[in-house]
Amino acid sequence: MKKKKKRSSKNLRINTRIVLTSVLAIVIPLIIIALFSTALINKIPSYFNLSSVTTNTYSAINQLQWSQTLSGITNELTEDNDDSQKLDNISKFVSPLENFNSLIYIERDGETFYATKNGGDILSKAGELADISDNKNLNYFGSDGLLIVSNVQKNDTSPQYKIIIINDDYIVSDASQRLSAQRLTNLLLGRTGLIVLIIALLFIIAIAVISFITTQTIVKPIKKIAQGADEISRGNLDYDIDYKSTNELGQTVDSFNEMRRRLKVSIEEQRKSVEERKALVAGIAHDLRTPLTSVKGYAEGLADGIADTPEKQKTYIKIIRDSIDDMEKTLDDLLTISKLEISGYELNKTDVSVKEFFSDGAEEIKRILDNVGFEFEYENNCEDDTEICIDVDRFPRVISNIISNSIKYKKEDIQGKVSVVIDEYERSVIIEISDNGIGVDKASLSKIFDIMYRADPARTRVSEGSGLGLSVCKQIVELHSGSIWARSEEGEGLSIFISLPKKLVE
Repeated sequence: MKKKKKRSSKNLRINTRIVLTSVLAIVIPLIIIALFSTALINKIPSYFNLSSVTTNTYSAINQLQWSQTLSGITNELTEDNDDSQKLDNISKFVSPLENFNSLIYIERDGETFYATKNGGDILSKAGELADISDNKNLNYFGSDGLLIVSNVQKNDTSPQYKIIIINDDYIVSDASQRLSAQRLTNLLLGRTGLIVLIIALLFIIAIAVISFITTQTIVKPIKKIAQGADEISRGNLDYDIDYKSTNELGQTVDSFNEMRRRLKVSIEEQRKSVEERKALVAGIAHDLRTPLTSVKGYAEGLADGIADTPEKQKTYIKIIRDSIDDMEKTLDDLLTISKLEISGYELNKTDVSVKEFFSDGAEEIKRILDNVGFEFEYENNCEDDTEICIDVDRFPRVISNIISNSIKYKKEDIQGKVSVVIDEYERSVIIEISDNGIGVDKASLSKIFDIMYRADPARTRVSEGSGLGLSVCKQIVELHSGSIWARSEEGEGLSIFISLPKKLVE
């Protein structure tokens, strides 16, 4: 059973990362604050001493203390204890209040249940601060005193209690005083300020952590891409960006590395092309200079009367003509290559019968080879209806160039021989042209189709060709969507193969 490939977090898409970052920036601080608040709530009663009132001066904490104290009295009154137990239990709440000159009155079902001793008429004093005739609860914190009224009943059948707390000495500071700079400073430096500071620090830490994660997962690979671009701008085309991921950044890095590789190949090909062009210019100049020198020398000989007999004049004129023919062929090959290399150049192709086309060509080849004393063999193994699509004007140039090479590079001690064999395959027709000449060594075999390449590096045998012939063959064959290659052993002759796509019968 194959293990499922784990999805790496660095493969997350950028949009997903941004959404997650935004969500985490909100959720993580909220979770931290919630946990902190839960812990704070559990600790706050003891931290701020909310179990009892510690001052008769108004503040937010003092108001919470009064609320907690009233809640404690209410809970004791609604318990299922007897009256003496209830009175004993509420004494721990009312005693601290009475120490701050507070008066407490508790009524049960319209009768007094508890009242502060020596408190006088507590109900009348309460009535002076606010209307307490109805059964509404009241929390009054004013400059003229404090009044709390709370009505309590556990259920419909339980007794109803009314709790009244009054304090004439209660102090409520002026609003402007509470908001003064000193009070604000005290607030910030006090416990409230400490809580606010802790919450702010939690937010900062959460955001810092999220920012760090974002930096590692997004900014870091972007920096790698920028570094790679900088290396390439400096010409370092071997620099490979080390980042693997399936998200947009990973795809960008892959595309960037592929671009760098293609750019390197392109520059190398361009450099090679420049070198080839230099070699081409130098070769053409050399190959033209030799026959031109010959033409000039023999022409001057004729002009100076050195050739003083008809036989010498005839010889001089023949040499001049042959030299001009060599230059013309070199220039013709060069012109052909230039035409074939033009972007968008198209051949004038037509469907022809393999049998008929090559049979006619074989007769011309035999005539040429007979003139130079070569033996010729021809074998066509294709069906009568086999067709190929070729340019009937350009393609014969391929055959003639190959035959010319076979004639030029024959062995001196034996009769030259050329054989042409054509075989048919499922999708192609392959033409094999072989000779028994001097052959080509293994080091040169892969280069014979390059422009201006000759096995004679010193280029002393100019009459044997410019090195453009086989290059012309390659370009013409490739324009026919075919391929050309060679096979040879030095001293054992040369075989050149041409593969052309066969016209398939529909």
